[in-house]
Amino acid sequence: MVLAEEGSVTMLGLVIKREFTTLLGSKAMRISTAVLVALFLIAGIVGRFLLNDDDSSAPETNTVTVGITEEASPLAPFLSESGVETEDIGDIDPKAAYNDDSNDFEAVISGDPAQPVISAGDTGGEIERLVIIASAKYLADQDGVLTPELSSALTSLLSIHTVDVSENAIAENPIGYAVGMAAIMILMLITIMGVSVLSAGVVEEKSSRVVEILLTTVKPRTLLLGKILGIGSGMLVIFLVYLAGLLGGLGLAGLLSNIGDVFDAFGVLGIWGYIPMVLVWIILGYFTFASITGGLSATVSRQEDLGAVQTPIIFLQLIPLYVAMYLVPAQPDATVTEVLSYIPVLAPYLMPMRAAVGGVAAWEQGLAIGLTLITIPLLGALAGKIYERSILHVGERMKISTIFKKAA
Repeated sequence: MVLAEEGSVTMLGLVIKREFTTLLGSKAMRISTAVLVALFLIAGIVGRFLLNDDDSSAPETNTVTVGITEEASPLAPFLSESGVETEDIGDIDPKAAYNDDSNDFEAVISGDPAQPVISAGDTGGEIERLVIIASAKYLADQDGVLTPELSSALTSLLSIHTVDVSENAIAENPIGYAVGMAAIMILMLITIMGVSVLSAGVVEEKSSRVVEILLTTVKPRTLLLGKILGIGSGMLVIFLVYLAGLLGGLGLAGLLSNIGDVFDAFGVLGIWGYIPMVLVWIILGYFTFASITGGLSATVSRQEDLGAVQTPIIFLQLIPLYVAMYLVPAQPDATVTEVLSYIPVLAPYLMPMRAAVGGVAAWEQGLAIGLTLITIPLLGALAGKIYERSILHVGERMKISTIFKKAA
């Protein structure tokens, strides 16, 4: 019994090594990885130029200067309290004063101080607000009751603005949203690549009859587990390469110059907490989808029929992807968002996005990880049963109902 177990472990290690080296030794995989990393770096270089252009073109802040007629001159001291410089123009026509090239007025104030007229190139805006505040202070001061406290109260009252209380994380935390989007897109890329390589390998071995030789020395479930672990290990290395390219691109763009901003951009966990959390979810997400994919792939015998297996798996991942993209940022603290983020199939996508845009309590992460860890062996057992009973079947695609009838 002990020798048999040791033999199984040895064979599992050999299968893992075989799949790992085959994946990373693939010329197509190396080229595609190099191209994607190069795109990250090129994007960083382009971003650096664009960000520098934005910084150089930022407008300078200038003092607001207005012309004021003699009739409206009592407003001058109240405008100066708001930081507006006034220049007396006497009884000159406001329109002529405003359009005089020798003047650099934002506006010209004329008329009765209690009901002033603003002459400017456009209507409304900041000048109008400041003139209204000055006029209100002027009226209050006519009775000699304009204390500093009342002046401050009038300024606050006439500066009322609408507060945005919507829970839209895209507008409130765009950097966090971008970080979350990058995380779930890398997760989907790694998972889809992994399950695609896995399913193609299963069908290739079956169609070439190589699997019949392998099964003389290794159990079906050991073979499937070895393929999942080997390909998963290879995809983990590829993820680390992608991560290095992404961070390199951010560095070239000048976005990593301030380490404090970097930590803020990755949410409450910080960069060194967020990246390991994403890595955990990439591993769990891969095993969640790969375990069932490996079993279902054994039901077909030709590469041409593989689309019937791969397409549902890909579309199944689009559901949590879109939920993470749209529901989480729109309602990050809603009960429905929290509940959905605990569901094993959805959690690998929703939890990284929630952590990026609003933060997730440690116990919530732990609960979601625990539920996913419970689900993966169950899916693995189901996939193992399907793989074991269909891997030697040739011909048309084997139906799941037929597999379980045979099991019964």
